[in-house]
Amino acid sequence: MPAALRTLLQQQHLQGHSDFKRRYMEVAASLGEVGTPPSKAQFYKWLSGNMRGLPYAHHCRVLEGMFPGWRVAELFEEADFDGLAAAPSMAPTKSVVDFADFVGREISSRGVTLVYPTFSLGDDALQALADAGLPRQECYVKRNSPFRAAHRIDVPVAVAENDLRALVYVLSMLRRQAPIAFDIASDHTVVQACDRAFISFGLSSNDCTHMYIRSTDEPLFTIKDDSAQTHYLEYLELADGTTFRSTDETNVGIIARVQPDRTHPGRSWFFCAGLGPRGTGGAAWFFANHWQVLSDRARRNDFVAVLTVQSYSDQTAHLDHVLVVPDSAKGAA
Repeated sequence: MPAALRTLLQQQHLQGHSDFKRRYMEVAASLGEVGTPPSKAQFYKWLSGNMRGLPYAHHCRVLEGMFPGWRVAELFEEADFDGLAAAPSMAPTKSVVDFADFVGREISSRGVTLVYPTFSLGDDALQALADAGLPRQECYVKRNSPFRAAHRIDVPVAVAENDLRALVYVLSMLRRQAPIAFDIASDHTVVQACDRAFISFGLSSNDCTHMYIRSTDEPLFTIKDDSAQTHYLEYLELADGTTFRSTDETNVGIIARVQPDRTHPGRSWFFCAGLGPRGTGGAAWFFANHWQVLSDRARRNDFVAVLTVQSYSDQTAHLDHVLVVPDSAKGAA
């Protein structure tokens, strides 16, 4: 009996090594993987159903990226997919159902808002610019341009690059899943009209975080001022009392899912955030590529997950701690 991988590749017309290799390289590039694709002999061994153990780790990550919702061990299990082979449209069913269960009924059926925080110059900064006689259009420069020309830009509000990078990770993941409608809005817009499901990016920088903490009797996490450190001004404290701090070498990432309103039981608010420049990006990258891990741990319960992210790459994010709040505990509160 062939491995499930073989049937899935046949449905996508990728059963030949050259076609598979091309698709493998595309997915590997999107995940930032640098390992080489399998050789022709190795590839056909994968399809034989006679594998002992699993491929190397980088192959496993790419394969799971090629087939969202499937764990690599399941791809190499022997399976009789008569119905699946006869109806290719059934192939994504497992992923679609699992993901819909993870994000909640409202997101899977009506869509989600992706929320980025915005910033503007403070009064002191504006006064300093005025005192220096520096026009606001000259606050930013375009370095190393090959053109000798003026580069002027109006920046009435600013958006952090790491927050946008995080948003793109999750947006790309949503497009890989079943069609999910989405819009993109600032935190200022969403907190004024918050009757919706959303995925928020940024910790204390995003007003959606503060809206959740202040509107909840027992939030899963809070942000504390950290007078003991000079570079990172705050630390994270979970509802179970555990605390987490960022350093110059490692940043803290956080992923949380809460059901904010019992009158909308299918509504979820997600938070992808962090402390430090890599925290939010690492959290969003993990959310986009390993949401199944969180789904397995939390099921349908509210949860907060804390990750460690090395300061040089979002894709080093790994799971450190997960706090899950069962529905029964929420009801008792």
